[in-house]
Amino acid sequence: SSGINAEYGGGGTNSGKTTICKKLVENIPKCYVFNQDKYFKTLEEAKLSFPDSDVNWETCPALKMDNLVADVKQEMTKDHSVIIVEGHLVLNYPPLLELYDATIFITLSRDLAHKRRLTRTYDPPDGPGYFENVVWPGYLLILEEVRASEGITPTFLDAADPDHCYQSVERIVKMSLPQI
Repeated sequence: SSGINAEYGGGGTNSGKTTICKKLVENIPKCYVFNQDKYFKTLEEAKLSFPDSDVNWETCPALKMDNLVADVKQEMTKDHSVIIVEGHLVLNYPPLLELYDATIFITLSRDLAHKRRLTRTYDPPDGPGYFENVVWPGYLLILEEVRASEGITPTFLDAADPDHCYQSVERIVKMSLPQI
């Protein structure tokens, strides 16, 4: 490790990861957050990764994951108390795993994920059946991979209680900060 604590705030789509990270930035000095959503490929770029099917935005080939890794490594050389990488797939990408000092995965029920997803606007928009046929099965696969991974031992939190999620994440992050 570089002396900078890198944490991971991951979990299902619409589990509250970004909201939690915004609060952490407000409450922890020198906290820096990477949002995986900023690394999605353009539709044209993503189509090249899925030549024989529709783009599956719930998988790593739809993202510029190598760029994310490079950016995290570069930021680790700067003056931050903690770096947090949040997104739905960054615990499923081995080159990122070696950078983390702690891992957190926020779980949620199908109903809560669907309810929250309906309040969001996506570009491109979800097509008919996208949640049922792609998003939810993708989440279950991601969760299964995280649980089976031998390289990490995440703390699992339930998105149904957002206040508890935030308090738990903040406690984990603060415990990992260097004592001043």
